[in-house]
Amino acid sequence: MHPTVIVINLDRDTSRMQHMRTQLQRIGIPFRRFSAINGSALPAKLAPYFDGHCNALSAGEVGCYASHLAICQDIVAGRIQTPALILEDDVEVSLALPQTLQRLLCALPAGWDIVRLSYPSKRAMLTAARLDDQFELVRYSQPPVSTGAYLLSRAGAQKFLARTPRNIPIDHDFRRVWAWKLKTYGVAPPPVRADALGVSSIDAMAPGARAQRWRSRRIRRQRFLESITRFQYGLMDFGPLRWLAVEMLNTLGRAVPRGPRGRLFNWARQAWGWQGKAPDSLKQAAAPSHIHAVGVLPDAAHALERRTLRRGGRS
Repeated sequence: MHPTVIVINLDRDTSRMQHMRTQLQRIGIPFRRFSAINGSALPAKLAPYFDGHCNALSAGEVGCYASHLAICQDIVAGRIQTPALILEDDVEVSLALPQTLQRLLCALPAGWDIVRLSYPSKRAMLTAARLDDQFELVRYSQPPVSTGAYLLSRAGAQKFLARTPRNIPIDHDFRRVWAWKLKTYGVAPPPVRADALGVSSIDAMAPGARAQRWRSRRIRRQRFLESITRFQYGLMDFGPLRWLAVEMLNTLGRAVPRGPRGRLFNWARQAWGWQGKAPDSLKQAAAPSHIHAVGVLPDAAHALERRTLRRGGRS
Protein backbone atom coordinates (compact mmCIF):
# COMPACT_ATOMS: atom_id res chain seq x y z
CA MET A 1 0.00 0.00 0.00
CA HIS A 2 1.45 3.34 -1.10
CA PRO A 3 0.01 6.82 -0.56
CA THR A 4 -1.29 9.09 -3.28
CA VAL A 5 0.71 12.30 -2.94
CA ILE A 6 -1.11 15.60 -3.57
CA VAL A 7 0.58 19.01 -3.65
CA ILE A 8 -1.69 22.05 -3.19
CA ASN A 9 -0.44 24.98 -5.23
CA LEU A 10 -1.87 28.28 -6.52
CA ASP A 11 -1.56 28.62 -10.29
CA ARG A 12 0.46 31.82 -9.95
CA ASP A 13 2.97 30.33 -7.47
CA THR A 14 5.20 28.63 -10.02
CA SER A 15 8.35 29.03 -7.93
CA ARG A 16 6.72 27.22 -5.01
CA MET A 17 5.66 24.41 -7.31
CA GLN A 18 9.23 24.10 -8.55
CA HIS A 19 10.39 24.01 -4.92
CA MET A 20 8.14 21.00 -4.29
CA ARG A 21 8.88 19.30 -7.61
CA THR A 22 12.62 19.44 -6.95
CA GLN A 23 12.28 17.90 -3.49
CA LEU A 24 9.86 15.12 -4.43
CA GLN A 25 11.72 14.13 -7.58
CA ARG A 26 14.96 13.96 -5.60
CA ILE A 27 13.50 11.34 -3.25
CA GLY A 28 11.60 9.46 -5.93
CA ILE A 29 8.03 10.24 -4.83
CA PRO A 30 5.47 10.65 -7.64
CA PHE A 31 2.82 13.31 -6.99
CA ARG A 32 -0.19 15.09 -8.39
CA ARG A 33 -0.62 18.85 -8.35
CA PHE A 34 -3.92 20.21 -7.03
CA SER A 35 -4.78 23.70 -8.26
CA ALA A 36 -5.60 25.70 -5.12
CA ILE A 37 -8.98 27.40 -4.97
CA ASN A 38 -9.47 31.16 -5.07
CA GLY A 39 -11.30 32.11 -1.88
CA SER A 40 -13.03 34.99 -3.66
CA ALA A 41 -14.62 32.68 -6.24
CA LEU A 42 -15.70 29.50 -4.47
CA PRO A 43 -17.14 26.60 -6.47
CA ALA A 44 -20.84 25.98 -5.81
CA LYS A 45 -20.12 22.65 -4.12
CA LEU A 46 -18.00 24.39 -1.45
CA ALA A 47 -19.89 27.66 -0.96
CA PRO A 48 -22.35 26.23 1.63
CA TYR A 49 -19.48 25.64 4.05
CA PHE A 50 -18.70 29.36 4.14
CA ASP A 51 -21.93 31.23 3.30
CA GLY A 52 -22.44 33.92 5.93
CA HIS A 53 -19.62 32.56 8.09
CA CYS A 54 -16.39 33.62 6.40
CA ASN A 55 -16.34 37.29 7.38
CA ALA A 56 -13.62 36.47 9.94
CA LEU A 57 -11.42 34.79 7.33
CA SER A 58 -9.32 36.39 4.64
CA ALA A 59 -9.81 35.39 1.02
CA GLY A 60 -6.57 33.42 1.25
CA GLU A 61 -7.74 31.53 4.32
CA VAL A 62 -11.08 30.70 2.71
CA GLY A 63 -9.26 29.47 -0.39
CA CYS A 64 -6.85 27.38 1.68
CA TYR A 65 -9.67 25.81 3.68
CA ALA A 66 -11.75 25.22 0.54
CA SER A 67 -8.80 23.54 -1.20
CA HIS A 68 -8.45 20.98 1.59
CA LEU A 69 -12.21 20.39 1.59
CA ALA A 70 -12.19 19.90 -2.19
CA ILE A 71 -9.48 17.25 -1.81
CA CYS A 72 -11.63 15.53 0.82
CA GLN A 73 -14.53 15.56 -1.65
CA ASP A 74 -12.32 14.01 -4.34
CA ILE A 75 -11.21 11.31 -1.91
CA VAL A 76 -14.77 10.40 -0.94
CA ALA A 77 -15.81 10.39 -4.60
CA GLY A 78 -12.95 8.01 -5.45
CA ARG A 79 -11.07 10.47 -7.65
CA ILE A 80 -8.13 10.36 -5.21
CA GLN A 81 -7.13 6.98 -3.81
CA THR A 82 -6.30 6.62 -0.14
CA PRO A 83 -4.27 6.81 1.90
CA ALA A 84 -3.52 10.29 0.58
CA LEU A 85 -0.53 12.40 1.59
CA ILE A 86 -1.51 16.07 1.37
CA LEU A 87 1.33 18.58 1.07
CA GLU A 88 1.18 22.36 0.93
CA ASP A 89 3.68 23.95 -1.41
CA ASP A 90 5.88 25.66 1.19
CA VAL A 91 7.10 22.64 3.15
CA GLU A 92 10.51 21.01 3.36
CA VAL A 93 10.49 17.22 3.26
CA SER A 94 13.02 14.89 4.82
CA LEU A 95 15.11 12.69 2.57
CA ALA A 96 13.91 9.82 4.77
CA LEU A 97 10.24 10.52 4.03
CA PRO A 98 9.69 7.50 1.72
CA GLN A 99 10.98 5.00 4.31
CA THR A 100 9.10 6.79 7.08
CA LEU A 101 5.83 6.59 5.12
CA GLN A 102 6.38 2.91 4.42
CA ARG A 103 6.97 2.13 8.08
CA LEU A 104 4.12 4.40 9.13
CA LEU A 105 1.60 2.57 6.95
CA CYS A 106 2.72 -0.75 8.46
CA ALA A 107 2.35 0.58 12.01
CA LEU A 108 -1.00 2.38 11.77
CA PRO A 109 -3.85 0.51 13.47
CA ALA A 110 -7.25 -0.04 11.91
CA GLY A 111 -9.59 2.91 12.29
CA TRP A 112 -7.05 5.74 11.92
CA ASP A 113 -8.29 8.92 10.23
CA ILE A 114 -5.38 11.36 9.97
CA VAL A 115 -1.65 11.47 10.71
CA ARG A 116 -0.05 14.88 11.25
CA LEU A 117 3.47 15.12 9.79
CA SER A 118 4.63 18.73 9.75
CA TYR A 119 4.76 20.35 13.18
CA PRO A 120 5.72 19.37 16.74
CA SER A 121 3.08 19.50 19.46
CA LYS A 122 3.51 21.85 22.40
CA ARG A 123 1.47 19.54 24.65
CA ALA A 124 2.00 16.03 26.01
CA MET A 125 1.86 13.14 23.58
CA LEU A 126 2.17 9.37 23.96
CA THR A 127 4.07 6.81 21.92
CA ALA A 128 1.84 4.45 19.94
CA ALA A 129 4.67 2.64 18.10
CA ARG A 130 8.35 3.10 17.36
CA LEU A 131 8.89 3.35 13.63
CA ASP A 132 12.71 3.19 13.76
CA ASP A 133 15.59 4.68 15.74
CA GLN A 134 14.56 8.21 14.76
CA PHE A 135 10.77 8.38 14.47
CA GLU A 136 7.79 7.39 16.58
CA LEU A 137 4.08 7.13 15.89
CA VAL A 138 2.39 9.23 18.59
CA ARG A 139 -1.04 10.21 19.90
CA TYR A 140 -1.56 13.89 20.71
CA SER A 141 -3.33 15.25 23.76
CA GLN A 142 -3.59 18.43 21.66
CA PRO A 143 -2.75 18.23 17.94
CA PRO A 144 -0.37 20.88 16.63
CA VAL A 145 -1.25 23.78 14.37
CA SER A 146 -0.32 23.24 10.70
CA THR A 147 -1.78 21.65 7.62
CA GLY A 148 1.58 21.56 5.84
CA ALA A 149 1.65 17.76 5.60
CA TYR A 150 -0.76 15.05 6.71
CA LEU A 151 -1.83 11.56 5.76
CA LEU A 152 -5.58 11.12 5.34
CA SER A 153 -7.85 8.08 5.12
CA ARG A 154 -11.16 7.95 3.27
CA ALA A 155 -13.00 7.75 6.59
CA GLY A 156 -11.14 10.82 7.83
CA ALA A 157 -12.05 12.76 4.69
CA GLN A 158 -15.70 11.77 5.08
CA LYS A 159 -15.78 12.92 8.71
CA PHE A 160 -14.19 16.28 7.90
CA LEU A 161 -16.81 16.96 5.22
CA ALA A 162 -19.57 17.24 7.84
CA ARG A 163 -21.94 20.05 6.85
CA THR A 164 -20.82 22.43 9.56
CA PRO A 165 -20.10 26.16 9.03
CA ARG A 166 -16.40 26.91 8.79
CA ASN A 167 -15.41 30.20 10.42
CA ILE A 168 -11.86 29.69 11.70
CA PRO A 169 -8.72 28.81 9.69
CA ILE A 170 -8.32 25.16 8.81
CA ASP A 171 -5.14 24.68 10.84
CA HIS A 172 -7.16 25.54 13.97
CA ASP A 173 -10.21 23.54 12.88
CA PHE A 174 -8.07 20.44 12.31
CA ARG A 175 -7.08 20.61 15.98
CA ARG A 176 -10.72 20.24 17.01
CA VAL A 177 -10.60 16.47 16.67
CA TRP A 178 -13.49 16.18 19.14
CA ALA A 179 -15.73 18.12 16.73
CA TRP A 180 -14.97 15.86 13.75
CA LYS A 181 -14.35 12.63 15.72
CA LEU A 182 -11.02 12.28 13.93
CA LYS A 183 -8.78 9.46 15.17
CA THR A 184 -5.58 11.47 15.03
CA TYR A 185 -1.95 10.34 15.10
CA GLY A 186 1.36 12.03 14.43
CA VAL A 187 5.01 11.31 13.77
CA ALA A 188 7.66 12.65 16.14
CA PRO A 189 9.93 14.33 15.29
CA PRO A 190 7.99 15.61 12.26
CA PRO A 191 9.54 14.38 8.98
CA VAL A 192 8.23 17.50 7.19
CA ARG A 193 8.95 21.13 8.12
CA ALA A 194 6.07 23.55 7.62
CA ASP A 195 6.41 27.15 6.44
CA ALA A 196 9.89 26.55 5.06
CA LEU A 197 9.59 29.47 2.62
CA GLY A 198 8.70 32.15 5.14
CA VAL A 199 5.59 34.27 4.55
CA SER A 200 2.91 32.22 2.82
CA SER A 201 0.60 33.28 -0.02
CA ILE A 202 -2.26 33.01 2.45
CA ASP A 203 -0.60 35.37 4.94
CA ALA A 204 -0.14 37.91 2.17
CA MET A 205 -3.94 38.09 1.86
CA ALA A 206 -4.65 37.85 5.60
CA PRO A 207 -6.68 40.42 7.57
CA GLY A 208 -4.94 43.12 9.56
CA ALA A 209 -3.61 42.87 13.10
CA ARG A 210 -6.85 44.15 14.63
CA ALA A 211 -8.89 41.44 12.89
CA GLN A 212 -6.28 38.86 13.90
CA ARG A 213 -6.61 39.78 17.58
CA TRP A 214 -10.40 39.61 17.39
CA ARG A 215 -10.25 36.22 15.72
CA SER A 216 -7.76 34.88 18.27
CA ARG A 217 -10.14 35.84 21.06
CA ARG A 218 -12.97 34.09 19.25
CA ILE A 219 -10.90 30.90 18.81
CA ARG A 220 -10.02 30.88 22.52
CA ARG A 221 -13.66 31.45 23.42
CA GLN A 222 -14.76 28.59 21.18
CA ARG A 223 -12.20 26.29 22.75
CA PHE A 224 -13.44 27.23 26.23
CA LEU A 225 -17.06 26.54 25.28
CA GLU A 226 -16.04 23.17 23.84
CA SER A 227 -13.80 22.16 26.76
CA ILE A 228 -16.31 19.66 28.15
CA THR A 229 -16.80 18.05 24.72
CA ARG A 230 -13.03 17.88 24.28
CA PHE A 231 -12.57 16.25 27.69
CA GLN A 232 -15.31 13.67 27.02
CA TYR A 233 -13.79 12.79 23.64
CA GLY A 234 -10.36 12.42 25.22
CA LEU A 235 -11.72 10.00 27.81
CA MET A 236 -13.25 7.90 25.05
CA ASP A 237 -10.27 8.10 22.69
CA PHE A 238 -7.37 7.59 25.13
CA GLY A 239 -9.14 5.72 27.89
CA PRO A 240 -9.78 7.29 31.32
CA LEU A 241 -6.40 6.60 32.96
CA ARG A 242 -4.21 7.80 30.09
CA TRP A 243 -6.37 10.85 29.39
CA LEU A 244 -6.44 11.99 33.01
CA ALA A 245 -2.68 11.43 33.21
CA VAL A 246 -1.86 13.54 30.14
CA GLU A 247 -4.29 16.28 31.19
CA MET A 248 -2.60 16.49 34.59
CA LEU A 249 0.78 16.49 32.84
CA ASN A 250 -0.28 19.38 30.60
CA THR A 251 -1.46 21.32 33.65
CA LEU A 252 1.82 20.62 35.44
CA GLY A 253 3.77 21.58 32.32
CA ARG A 254 2.43 25.13 32.46
CA ALA A 255 4.09 25.60 35.85
CA VAL A 256 7.42 23.97 34.96
CA PRO A 257 10.29 25.84 33.23
CA ARG A 258 10.71 25.08 29.56
CA GLY A 259 13.77 22.82 29.79
CA PRO A 260 12.46 20.47 32.50
CA ARG A 261 9.03 20.55 30.85
CA GLY A 262 10.45 19.11 27.63
CA ARG A 263 12.22 16.32 29.51
CA LEU A 264 9.06 15.60 31.49
CA PHE A 265 6.95 15.35 28.33
CA ASN A 266 9.58 13.16 26.66
CA TRP A 267 9.62 10.75 29.62
CA ALA A 268 5.83 10.55 29.75
CA ARG A 269 5.61 9.91 26.01
CA GLN A 270 7.61 6.72 26.47
CA ALA A 271 6.35 5.64 29.89
CA TRP A 272 2.62 6.02 29.31
CA GLY A 273 2.43 5.10 25.63
CA TRP A 274 0.89 2.02 24.08
CA GLN A 275 4.02 0.38 22.67
CA GLY A 276 7.74 0.77 23.24
CA LYS A 277 9.29 -0.97 20.24
CA ALA A 278 8.56 -1.51 16.58
CA PRO A 279 6.39 -4.50 15.66
CA ASP A 280 7.77 -7.23 13.38
CA SER A 281 5.87 -5.81 10.42
CA LEU A 282 8.09 -2.72 10.52
CA LYS A 283 11.20 -4.83 10.08
CA GLN A 284 9.75 -6.13 6.82
CA ALA A 285 8.97 -2.57 5.79
CA ALA A 286 12.69 -1.85 5.59
CA ALA A 287 12.76 -3.71 2.25
CA PRO A 288 12.94 -1.41 -0.81
CA SER A 289 9.72 -0.46 -2.58
CA HIS A 290 8.93 1.56 -5.69
CA ILE A 291 9.12 4.63 -3.42
CA HIS A 292 12.73 4.94 -2.33
CA ALA A 293 14.92 7.64 -0.84
CA VAL A 294 18.35 8.82 -1.82
CA GLY A 295 20.71 9.89 0.94
CA VAL A 296 20.10 10.14 4.65
CA LEU A 297 17.87 12.11 6.96
CA PRO A 298 19.02 15.74 7.06
CA ASP A 299 19.70 17.47 10.31
CA ALA A 300 16.64 19.73 9.94
CA ALA A 301 14.17 17.32 11.54
CA HIS A 302 16.53 16.60 14.42
CA ALA A 303 17.24 20.27 14.92
CA LEU A 304 13.51 21.03 15.00
CA GLU A 305 12.94 18.36 17.64
CA ARG A 306 15.90 19.58 19.73
CA ARG A 307 14.58 23.16 19.57
CA THR A 308 11.14 21.90 20.57
CA LEU A 309 12.54 20.02 23.55
CA ARG A 310 14.62 22.99 24.65
CA ARG A 311 11.45 25.08 24.56
CA GLY A 312 9.61 22.49 26.57
CA GLY A 313 7.52 21.25 23.66
CA ARG A 314 6.49 24.76 22.64
CA SER A 315 6.39 25.66 18.97
